[in-house]
Amino acid sequence: MTILVTGATGHVGRAVLDALVAAGQDVRASSRDAAKLDVPDGVAKVSADLEDASTLEPALEGISAVFLYTQRQGIDGFVKTAEAAGVRHVVLLSSAATLEPDAAESRIALMHRAVEQALAAASFASTALNPGAFATNTLGWRADIAEGVVRTAYPDSRIGAIHERDIADVAARVLIDGSHDGESLALTGPEPISFREQAEVLADVLGRPLRVEELTKDQAIERMLALGWPAEVPASVLGAWERTLREPSLVTDVVREVTGHAPRTFRQWAEEHRADFA
Repeated sequence: MTILVTGATGHVGRAVLDALVAAGQDVRASSRDAAKLDVPDGVAKVSADLEDASTLEPALEGISAVFLYTQRQGIDGFVKTAEAAGVRHVVLLSSAATLEPDAAESRIALMHRAVEQALAAASFASTALNPGAFATNTLGWRADIAEGVVRTAYPDSRIGAIHERDIADVAARVLIDGSHDGESLALTGPEPISFREQAEVLADVLGRPLRVEELTKDQAIERMLALGWPAEVPASVLGAWERTLREPSLVTDVVREVTGHAPRTFRQWAEEHRADFA
């Protein structure tokens, strides 16, 4: 069985790759430019652009399962090529937004829902992973942290920040055993943690004081766009953050149920990524 990992240069994609290699799986890694991939020994590399169907046939040749990350672009071409290649199972990195009560009005949810629906209608099995906030999002604070500050809207918003390796461990388990066909798995960290509390953890781990500066919604949107967030995303994300000031943030035990181990804490993430803030 050979498993294709798309987006292998990203935080989650690389973690999936590492988890599969550690489990002794035959893995093929892809990105738009395979020359930029830095992969473990023995892992094949291939260029694949999900928006260019002509690149998918060689990438999917001999592949039985795929870890997929895409936001609607090229999904029809991918499904057609994957079906022709005999792919048996696709595990999609989707978003918790598709599981929210207001999903029909959320631009983030609509982008991801389109991919989920295209995969559900395909002839192969599919599983959606629906994490909420990623712990890696705090890497966007690096420039501020260099100044001794964390700037964010809604600093007391409490989210179930998840370590990318927990997402990867779930993905690897499902890819290997072919389980959870047709399911959407809501993935979170072990507990809700506010941005203010994340800043406190980072200050302790980094050994330096960090003050928290609250941004307005408009200021936060401007900064998120400057960091490269798609234009349709910031308002939806900020709406979700604001909602957790009034409602409990979702926390699940799906990571433990699928992998057998507890989800990693934000402190564990911060300690592992200490060098990223140097």
